[in-house]
Order: sequence, then C-alpha cells, then structure tokens
Amino acid sequence: MKKTRPPYLIATIFGLLLLSTYISAQSMETNPPVEIKNTSGEERKICMHKPDLISLFAIGCVTLKNGENIYWNREGIFTPFKVKIYKTQKILDKYLYARDLPADTGKIIIGSGKRFGFSRFKNISTKYGLKACNTKYPDGIYMVLGFETNYGTWTEGWWKIDKGKCINIPVSKRLKEKHNIPYGTLPRLFYYARTYYGDESLYWRGGDGDTEFCINTAKQFSKLQFVQDGTGVKTRQPCTAENEGLVKFRRATDPAVKQEYFYLTF
Repeated sequence: MKKTRPPYLIATIFGLLLLSTYISAQSMETNPPVEIKNTSGEERKICMHKPDLISLFAIGCVTLKNGENIYWNREGIFTPFKVKIYKTQKILDKYLYARDLPADTGKIIIGSGKRFGFSRFKNISTKYGLKACNTKYPDGIYMVLGFETNYGTWTEGWWKIDKGKCINIPVSKRLKEKHNIPYGTLPRLFYYARTYYGDESLYWRGGDGDTEFCINTAKQFSKLQFVQDGTGVKTRQPCTAENEGLVKFRRATDPAVKQEYFYLTF
C-alpha cells in the first residue's frame, strides 16, 4: 500500500519554512553592522567566513591599524560566522587564530597576542548621546561635531553652550532620523569648538595626524564628508562652497561598555 503524507503535516512544514524566511528577513532588517576594534598594538587583518565551511575564500576582509575601529556591514550574513585573524606583513600575512561567533555578535575586539573578545547585541547600548558642558567660558562655547560610521561621515553645527550650562545631544536619534543609521551603531565622534577668552580666540581642534573635516564658518550646516563602503574605503566630498573650509577635529572618547553617553567638558 502506498503511503501518503497527511495534509496537516505538509501544511506544518510549509508554515515552518515561511516562519524561517520571516525570521531571516526580520534579522536582516533589525541587526546593525558589527563593530570591529583593534587593540592589539599592531596592524591586524580580520577575515569573515561562513560557518562550518573549509574554504580559502572569505566573505570579506578588512585591515585595521592599532586603535582603529570600523563597522562590518555583514554582507547580508545574519547567521553564526567564523573570523580568522592575521598579522599583516609585507609579503604574506601571518595567520594567528580563528574564532567561531554567534549570529547576534555586535562587537569584536582584537587584543594582543591571541586575546580576543566579543559582545552580543543584548550587551551593547542601542542608543548613544552626548553631554557637553561649559564650565568657565563667559562668551559661550561654539561647537561642531563629526559623526563617522560605515555608512558615511557627516559634520554638523553649530551648537552654543553657555557658561555653567550643559547640553544633551541625542546622537543615535539624529543619525537615525537624518541619515537612517540603525540604532546600535556606535559612531566615532569628533569635535571642533571655539570661544573667546579675554581678547583672544581659543580653539579646541586636532593636531598633526588628526582627521580634517569640512565646516561652514558662517552659519548652521549639516554636510556629508565621506562616502564609505562596507570595507572601510572612504571617498572625500568637495569642500569648496562659500564659507567652507577644512579644519582638524579631535576624537571624543568612546563610551565605556554598556554606557550610553559621550562626555565633553570645556
């Protein structure tokens, strides 16, 4: 006698397939990129691979200088994955080690030697803000911010901070509303500020080797600085309009783990 599958069993299997597809699509919409930070003391290359596959071909590789961090856009991969870490060399990069990571990895930290750490999304703040305070300057602080992400880099200003006052800027909310940057993305925050101290101008700006961004010196502005792809390659945009010019910015200290705020005190 020929066996037949009960209709309810077929319907159940079909329903599970639909549910799996829905969950996968939902993950692709809600999971932001993975932040990767190199604290090894040396330049490192990290390559991402699909799990359980013996292959020389990676999904993608990025090279990071010591202290540098970037965001990997996942290339559509929202499953567990493997990373391989290399020490960069002139001729052939030296393989160091590999790690298997869960699908909800949100941050990767490459340490010295074979030290390696990661955090899951649930342990990472989803929204970041900035609290900036003027403790002593009577003419007020005038400040510009630079927001660098793997989706692009923008400068925005000006904010005024009166003496004895603090302002709170909802960084993640602004990036989401103005540039559709997903919540959970920790931007690299830069700042440039100026005031008068007595009869002299006083500036908070970067020095040799710091990043130059374009600002408008005469009015409020929001400007795209770089277009950046998922591998970290950046293309600078023109800075040639009236009252525009390049200035060096300082890098703000990132929030501590599980903390939500950048802090600046003038």
